[in-house]
Amino acid sequence: MNISEHLIIIVVSLLLINPVLARPFRVDQIPNGNVNACANCHVDPNGGGPRNSFGKMVETKFLSIPGATGQVMWGPILASYDADGDGISNGDELQDPSGKWATGQSNPGNSSLISLPGDPASMQTTTLTVQFTEMTPHIGEKLELRVVDKSDFMEVSRSVVNPISVADFNIPINNIQIGHSYWIDFYVDHNNNGKYDAPPLDHAWRLELNNAVGNDVINFAHNTNFTDIKWKYLLTMQFTGMTPHIGQLLELRVIDDSTQIEFGRTRIESIPSADFNINLPVLWSDRANYKVEFYVDFNNNGLYDALPTDHAWEIKFNNSFNDATVNFAHNTNFTNINWKYLFTLNLSEMVPHIGEMMGIRLLDAGSQSEISKLALFPVPTSDFAISLPGLEVNHDYLIDFFADNNNNGLFDSPPTDYAWRLSINSGNLGNYVENFTHNTNFFDIQWPNTSEVEKENSLNPDTYTLKQNFPNPFNPTTQINFSIKKAGVVSIKIYNILGKEIATLVNGNLPAGNFNVEWNAANAESGIYIYKLQTEKFTDAKKMVLLK
Repeated sequence: MNISEHLIIIVVSLLLINPVLARPFRVDQIPNGNVNACANCHVDPNGGGPRNSFGKMVETKFLSIPGATGQVMWGPILASYDADGDGISNGDELQDPSGKWATGQSNPGNSSLISLPGDPASMQTTTLTVQFTEMTPHIGEKLELRVVDKSDFMEVSRSVVNPISVADFNIPINNIQIGHSYWIDFYVDHNNNGKYDAPPLDHAWRLELNNAVGNDVINFAHNTNFTDIKWKYLLTMQFTGMTPHIGQLLELRVIDDSTQIEFGRTRIESIPSADFNINLPVLWSDRANYKVEFYVDFNNNGLYDALPTDHAWEIKFNNSFNDATVNFAHNTNFTNINWKYLFTLNLSEMVPHIGEMMGIRLLDAGSQSEISKLALFPVPTSDFAISLPGLEVNHDYLIDFFADNNNNGLFDSPPTDYAWRLSINSGNLGNYVENFTHNTNFFDIQWPNTSEVEKENSLNPDTYTLKQNFPNPFNPTTQINFSIKKAGVVSIKIYNILGKEIATLVNGNLPAGNFNVEWNAANAESGIYIYKLQTEKFTDAKKMVLLK
């Protein structure tokens, strides 16, 4: 046997023993890669062998060129994804949440908080405890609580106490990340109708935890400083029979079927099993008609392709202002869903604008037509991310956004308000992430006048409105939505067709905001009724039909 034959045997033997080789040079191509070395991408911490979920993601989507010599393309998009599905992004696990780090730079963040982006068991989270006292007025009533991360407006946890049995009690909250800041929203179902109603019908509060340090404790003593927390109900999607798609990407979004506004979406990098659930806090307390669109990346190219290349479905449902469950058993009744990808803007150093209102919209660069918009939300913290749907691959877009620097609730040209415009090409990866650091390179974006949709979704309505009840006709319950421009005494009363008062739904002080109230007409007779909204400066009335 000659030397060449010996070399061939050695090479073949190595391939059989270690079919997937480690690429140690890639350790230096991700932030803090040296902390866990090859374990970042491989099941075996020594490298080689099967790749974990993060390693598979890098290998299939984020190499400069396919194969052994490909360099890792670390950046905002890879940082934004959650390879192992533990609820913490790759960037957060590697202490570079925005994906700003570049090869050769000093490692970012706190090395003691680093976890493995490909191993959900390694995530580092802590617990927040809310200690409730003096809750005697609400013993026997239901309390619901949710925690929202200020950095991305995403819910991280929710709890229910039903019923409150003692005046003093604790609620432990998991999934808190050190260094992050949170809103803690909760309400007590004071009118015992099983759903959230804006104060004073129900009693609701908002607490804040800023820069969590680990095992934080917040004390809450009962008070009447209520806040309309715009409670979001939970949608649970129960999937069964998904065996054909185990290991494939699934993306899902929830849309208001009346306005076609997207309320939320999620991305599962690898379907874990045939049967699984997805929970999304996306159901509004004043909306009833929804549509769920989702697809499975059947051809494994990381993008949505029209049928039959990928498999996609659409489900419509109605919800009566409560948590809802939608069941889906795998089938071949596919629907082309015209999927749109997500644009995310990571903003940093926004300290000058914390607490100010902000607006952002996505425009087609060619026609400058508006694709999606989010208007008048408060800047929560120095560094945060905001997302808008509507992207197509390899397309040019403009992103216009402003901070209401003079706090008048309107856009004024710079320098009265601070405004910026970014230009991007969405590339070929689907979702797109852009980083922005606060600066004074202002641009007059000529933000348009407020639309009806924006008024409805704004935290601070700019007018009084009374909407038509839904459903109508109804039996026996119906919902009435209304908006209050300024805080004050508000009443909503029900009258029969002869003008006799039948019921009082609201009678007291309300803050400015959007509200929903229910009338249960179980004890009323069929017929036409009038509901009337009255404030110090506004009165309106509408008809509705009770049909038994």
